[in-house]
Amino acid sequence: MSFREQAPSVRSISSFTVPKIAFKKSPKGTLYFHEETKGIGAVSVFWLLPISKQLQTKAFQALAAVELLLSGGDGKSENEILKHIEHLGASVGNDSEQLYARIHFRCAKTVVIDVFEWVLHHVERAEYPIDEIERYGLIKKSSIERRMQTPGYWSDRKAKELLYGEIPWVGTFGDLNDFSNLQQSDLQEFHQKYIKNSSGVLFLSGDVDESQKRQLLNIWESYERPPFSWSLKDENTQNPTHDLGVVSHSLPNSSQVSMRWMKHIGGLDEKETHKYSLLNMVLGGYFGSRLMQDLREKQGLTYGINSYFKPLWKGRSWNISGEMNSANTDKAVDAVKNIIRDLQQNNIPEAELERAKRYYAGMFRSGFDGPFAQATKALQTIVRDYSTQYYAETLESIWSINSSSLLQLAQNELNANSFVKVVAGDV
Repeated sequence: MSFREQAPSVRSISSFTVPKIAFKKSPKGTLYFHEETKGIGAVSVFWLLPISKQLQTKAFQALAAVELLLSGGDGKSENEILKHIEHLGASVGNDSEQLYARIHFRCAKTVVIDVFEWVLHHVERAEYPIDEIERYGLIKKSSIERRMQTPGYWSDRKAKELLYGEIPWVGTFGDLNDFSNLQQSDLQEFHQKYIKNSSGVLFLSGDVDESQKRQLLNIWESYERPPFSWSLKDENTQNPTHDLGVVSHSLPNSSQVSMRWMKHIGGLDEKETHKYSLLNMVLGGYFGSRLMQDLREKQGLTYGINSYFKPLWKGRSWNISGEMNSANTDKAVDAVKNIIRDLQQNNIPEAELERAKRYYAGMFRSGFDGPFAQATKALQTIVRDYSTQYYAETLESIWSINSSSLLQLAQNELNANSFVKVVAGDV
C-alpha cells in the first residue's frame, strides 16, 4: 500500500469563531491594535509605517533608510545599540516591504517598556554613519550579485520589467553600482521626511496588560506625529491583449531553467478575492494542485512549480513559477497552457474542488494560531483595505463558491495569452 493510500482523511473546517479584529484610538488620536494573552510572559510589539520605495528618489534609498535605522545614532554605534537590546533579551528587526515599513520586536513582559523606549529612541535619532552605509552597500551588492547568477532572479526581473516597466517602484530593480551612489544625506533626508515625521499604527500583542498599554502609548505619543493615513493607489497596468510568446533570457554557465508567468490583477471586491484564491489553489496553490500533480508528479517535467499572488499597492500580480531541466522547457510551457485551457473549458470536479476548499479553509484557520497571530491579521486589514467583516465571513465565502463560478472566472481572467511568459537560464 502506498503512502498516499495510507494518508489520513481530512475533516472540513466549515465553522470557526473568528476573533474580532478591532482597532482603537487613544485620546490623542493614535491608532492601535491591542490583544492581550495573559500568563505567557512574552510580548510582541511592532509599528506599521505607510512608506515604501514608491517615495524614493534614488534606487534602494527606502530600503537602506529602513534597514539601517539602528545602525547608529545619538552618539552610539550600531554595536552599542544592538548589544543593549540583546542584554534586555529582545529580538528586533526593521523591514522594508513592498507596501510599507515595519519595525518590530519581541521580548519578556518585564522589559517591554525598556525595550520600546530604547528602540524607538534610536529609530527617531538614526544618523546613518558613513562607515555603516558603506558596509551595508558591500553586503547588499554581494547578495544581489549572487542572486543575479540564478535563473530565478532573471525570470522574475524580466517578467516584471515587461509588465510593470512603466511603474518605477515595481518594474525596476536597480544596478549594483546604485548602492555606491547612496549618500548619507539621501538616507537622512528620507528618514526626516518619511520615517521620523510619518504617521504609524501600533500593534501590541501577547502578555501586554492595560497598564503597559497606556505606558507604551504615552511613550509613542511623546514624539509628535500627524494622524495615520493610508492611501491606496491604482497601478493602472494593462495586461497584454495578445500573446507575446515566450521571452528568453540566456544565463551563461547555468544548468537549468526558471520559468515565470505573470499578469496583473487590479483591485478586487473582498468576496472576489476568495474566488481568485480558490481558483489559484486548484491551479498551483498547494501540493495537490494541477501544476504540481501533472508537471511534477506525473510527467516529471519540473523540480517544483506553483502559482501565487504577490501584493502591489492596490492590485496584485498573479505568478506561475517553476524550475526545470532545459530539455523540458517547451513541454512545461505547453503543459501549463493545457491546464489553463482545461480550467477555461470544464467545470472543476466536485471532489477536486472539495479538496482545495478544505486546504484553503485549513490554511485560513491556522492563520489565527498563536498569541501574536491576530496582530498580523490586523495589519493585513489595513494593508489590503479589508472591512471589519472580512475575516468573519471568509469561511462562509469559501464554502459557497461553486464550480460554475470558477469556470466563469477562469474564462474571464485565467487566459494564457494575458500572462507575460519568461524563461531564463540554459535557454
